[in-house]
Parts: sequence; structure tokens; C-alpha cells
Amino acid sequence: MNFNPITPSAQGIFEKYESLRPIYMSEGHFLNQFIWEDYYHTRFATDELALYLLIDNQNKPGFFAPLCKECDIPEVFRRMEAYSHQTLHTPLRIYLADKRLITILKETGLLTEKHTVTEERDCFDYIYDADRLRTLSGKIMHKKKNLLNKFLKEYEGHFQYETLGPDNIGEIKHFHQKWLDERRIYDRYGCIDDEEEGIYRLFEHYDSLPCKMGGVRIDGKIKAYTIGSYIPDIQCAMIHIEKADVNYTGLYNYINQQFILNEFPDALLVNREDDLGQDNLRQAKLSYRPLRLEEKFTIRERHSNIL
Repeated sequence: MNFNPITPSAQGIFEKYESLRPIYMSEGHFLNQFIWEDYYHTRFATDELALYLLIDNQNKPGFFAPLCKECDIPEVFRRMEAYSHQTLHTPLRIYLADKRLITILKETGLLTEKHTVTEERDCFDYIYDADRLRTLSGKIMHKKKNLLNKFLKEYEGHFQYETLGPDNIGEIKHFHQKWLDERRIYDRYGCIDDEEEGIYRLFEHYDSLPCKMGGVRIDGKIKAYTIGSYIPDIQCAMIHIEKADVNYTGLYNYINQQFILNEFPDALLVNREDDLGQDNLRQAKLSYRPLRLEEKFTIRERHSNIL
């Protein structure tokens, strides 16, 4: 396997392998991997069966779930195991594997007593019905609709939603830096600065990346912005970044709704990614009543004699 960095030019390669089976978790798609490349030290390689994602997780190298056909998962698993043993000289580790991959490995007998499978609840993605986020209709969304209406009434005539692009990046950076300074104390996993690096890297290459940006201005200044991408094979919008000034009640509700309405009209599903174990973020994402949580697991091979 010849591993390479995840650059904008890799986008087409990823899309080819992403389409081989339905993958709903964010880590199975290019833009998420591009943003977080520096955090995980991710590199990718391909062969005739799969795209492999190799990471260095706190000096414990391993793989993310491979991108391949379901029927090829057993053979791809064997190839990752061989690479771990013969090249990395470590037990096999697969981080953030989706439930379907786990099921196939169990059904084919490749997960045995020498492996542990650990549920990674902090990394579960939240999957929503797109129309429910657009309309906020129904009794279960009543509180969200009230917050939205409060924002619309209180700031009437002072705000506007706007599709953002390269000309707005300077403004977004200015807002983002202020947001970052206020949120560092909640950074449980020590990744907020790496996220910033990934966002700024995205800004640098924005014209060549498959993403959209939206923002909300209040009295002419950006007070919220969000970045997402669309996966047509599964009709799912991925919301990678969403930041808003918490001093404006209902602003998160407004940008969440408007971004889906304006930028992803064809989406049936919305993946708003994980909560990283932050209680306030978990409560907020659960309050939008997801259709389901996209479960993720880590597979670890128990230590054995590896040549």
C-alpha cells in the first residue's frame, strides 16, 4: 500500500470508492477526512478493491473503516490485518467502524475471541429527517419553532441569511476567532485548534472543494456560519461546521433551518456529525429528535506475536 496525503486532488478518487456502498457516517466521506487530516495524521491508499485510511491515533496506528463494496469487506479486512502485522508491526486496529461493517465481519467469522469491539458513543453521528429540519413542524419540534420565532421577532429587520463564498472568508475568520476564544474551555478532546486548522485549510482550497457555506448577518456583521457537503448517492447533507454567537437566542435554530432550505433542497437526510461527549452539545442534538444515531465502533486485535 502506497499511502498519500489527502489533498484537494484526491476528491475524485474518494468519490469513486465512497459510492461502492452506502456510508452514512461522516468519516466515510472526503470533506470530513480533508478537514481532520492533521488531527488524525490521515493518509490514504487504494487498490482494486478499496480505499484505505491509515491514521496515527496517539502513537497507536490503525485504520478507519475502508471504502469498498460490502462483498469485498472480508478480503479488505485481511489485507488491513496483513499490513498491520507485516508493515506496522502492530495488532490490527480499525477506528470508527460503522455497524454494517461490524455485522459483516461477525457473519463471516473474521471477528473472533482475539478481537475486542468497543462502542464509541461520543463519536456517534446524528441523522435527521431533512424536511423536519426545514419546517420544524409537529409537536416534538414545538420548542425549536418557538426559539426560531423569538429570533425572527426580536431581530426583525436586522438579520439576513446569505450564501457565502470565497469573498467572505476574511469575515468568517474574524468571527471564527472570536467564537474560538470563547469555546476553548469546553474542548474535552483537545481538538478545537486542529478543527480550526482544518477549517482554514478548507478556506485556502475552497474553490476546488465540494462544499457549500452559509451565514447569518445581524446588523451587517456575520454572527453565524456553517459549512456542509452533499452525498447524492444517499441523498444526505453532511453538516461539518456550524458556529453561532450564543448571545443571540434562536440564532442556531435559524441558521440550521436556512442552510438546509437554501443549500440542500434535495436532501432527504441530514448528518450533523457527533457531539464529542460534550453534554450541552449532546442535549442540543438530541433535542432535534434524530431519526437515529449512526453508531461507530473500534476493533482492536488483542496483542499477539507479530513479526
